[in-house]
Amino acid sequence: MGDPRQDLHQGFFVPGLPMGWAGWAALVLGVLLAGGAAVLFLAGTTMVDVPPVADVTTVDALEDVDMNDPVLLYKTSGNEGVWVRTQATTPGVPFGYAYCTTDSEGNDQWSFTVSSSRITLSDSTEVGIDRSNIPVNYPTNNGCSNYEVGGNEDIEVLLFVNVVEGGLEVNAYGFGVLGKDPARPMGRMAAFSTSYAVFAGAALVLMGATSPPGARHFAKMQKEHNPRPRLHKDAEGLRYAVAPEWEGDQHDWLFDPPGHEVWNRSNPYAADNPEALLPEHPNNLGSIHLATFTLYSVWGVGFVAAVTAAGLYTDRSFDRWLAVGVQVVLFLLSAIVLSVSYGRWKRLHSMIDTPTSTVRSVAVGPAELVGEVRPAMSGSLRVTVGTSSVPGAQVALTALTDGVVDAMVKQAGGQHLPQHTVDGVVAYEWLQEVWETREVGTGKDRKSVTKWWYEASDDGSTEFILHDGTGGILVDPSTWMKRGTSSAAKGSRMGSLFGGGHATFGFGPAVFTWQHGQIMKLSLGRLTGFEKPRRWSMSCLRVGDPVYALGKVVPRAKAELDAEGLDGSTTSSNLRVVGEDDVGVKASMHRGTELSLMCSVRSTAEAIAIPVLMVIGSLLPLLS
Repeated sequence: MGDPRQDLHQGFFVPGLPMGWAGWAALVLGVLLAGGAAVLFLAGTTMVDVPPVADVTTVDALEDVDMNDPVLLYKTSGNEGVWVRTQATTPGVPFGYAYCTTDSEGNDQWSFTVSSSRITLSDSTEVGIDRSNIPVNYPTNNGCSNYEVGGNEDIEVLLFVNVVEGGLEVNAYGFGVLGKDPARPMGRMAAFSTSYAVFAGAALVLMGATSPPGARHFAKMQKEHNPRPRLHKDAEGLRYAVAPEWEGDQHDWLFDPPGHEVWNRSNPYAADNPEALLPEHPNNLGSIHLATFTLYSVWGVGFVAAVTAAGLYTDRSFDRWLAVGVQVVLFLLSAIVLSVSYGRWKRLHSMIDTPTSTVRSVAVGPAELVGEVRPAMSGSLRVTVGTSSVPGAQVALTALTDGVVDAMVKQAGGQHLPQHTVDGVVAYEWLQEVWETREVGTGKDRKSVTKWWYEASDDGSTEFILHDGTGGILVDPSTWMKRGTSSAAKGSRMGSLFGGGHATFGFGPAVFTWQHGQIMKLSLGRLTGFEKPRRWSMSCLRVGDPVYALGKVVPRAKAELDAEGLDGSTTSSNLRVVGEDDVGVKASMHRGTELSLMCSVRSTAEAIAIPVLMVIGSLLPLLS
């Protein structure tokens, strides 16, 4: 493929378009949320600009209203006036009715209906009421019992008073009954602050939909790359592995090693012939320069602007504690983004920035190695994926013992599940799942859940040789696997960082997946437990795969060398790599090379600076 360093440098900015259906679905959702925020913002421009009730001046009569500081009722209107609150009296008929019902979970549900069309202020001025949308603040803490607010009762009212030709125009916008402060209608500031909060959520979704700068770049390179057939070694020698067809993934080679033709068959720990460091070894690739910014930064800045603007308006829009609650939620979301982003950035860069040793020059102690998986003297494994029969079949047989049904079930009981063979394996884990409905929970929380349920699994490993062209060294993958593995059966390039999590051994996305039976198909077998849809996923490390190992190099016992017929003349044959931590070094092993990491890497500006700005932007309103 030519110089392996070609096409590994990007400019200052790439869009970072989504990858996979989940990414595009997130993009559509984010755009819809942003559109909804824009619609709500535009609707807010037509709403009344009502201040918090606590900030409104209380007057005893209209003659006490100070008209020297008028405000606009609507943002775009010339209707100027002042907001006041005062006492009023209901007419002789009932003013309204409070209704309460209790739902199935025991929660009270309240509503209030205004029946009166007019009220009388303390100076005998009558004010009409728009009963269709005027809000009322009323008691709801005296038990769930209906009650009425009768005639000739004192109430609190929120008014907008403005000067018109011939005198004052008075309009009621909210009431408080039975000692309550006046209610406040949905106003322009509430619409604005809500729209900003919605846009902040949209920005978070769009950030998640934006792929890292190298993701699509390496996906394109991977698509153009045809994976080489893998190998298997057993008692009969080295041959091509028996396995289903595989199209490769982001953890395969992008720049293939020379091939088994150059392997030193007489001494697998010696350098290849001719000796040449693998093309994809970090020491060959040099520095890789990915774009500094993607649309992730654009949406991140949008989030900062949205939460800052929301902070300016929420105090004027909502109750103080509700405003604080909104900002706390935005702050926590920002903190989560920063924590996750920083953790991933730190793990990735600790791997990328750690100098990679060549096998020929590696010394005892902590070391980072990258190379090709080659079989050790013990060879590689042949793995049968899945169970041979339905787990719990005998229970199902004894449950049905009548006539034709019994005969049919017994016939079904002789059926074996399909199994699949994969050889050339040095480490693996497989998972078997069944699609069925199960009862979960207890009491009122008990419900039927239909999904893929765990049914069986297995894992294992054998020693292998990590070879980088300059030499080979024995590796024991079980010392990493016993501390935790990670894989993503349906994972994509964007789905995980080597399967995600903090496990010390990462298989990456499943190499092989199979499914037996259709989810929508109904049959007797489905109902009795046989022939239910099942699926299998096989995550594995195979001979010929690229492998990254960060661990501890230790000497091998002389007895081991003698068992392999080694005289110790090849330095690396005297050593082994195990998954042990050292001071400041956390052991890890992954299928793939450092190029496999690059699909998840963001620049420091995007991984650290943008989330920090998000936290600061959401925190400032809480401190003001």
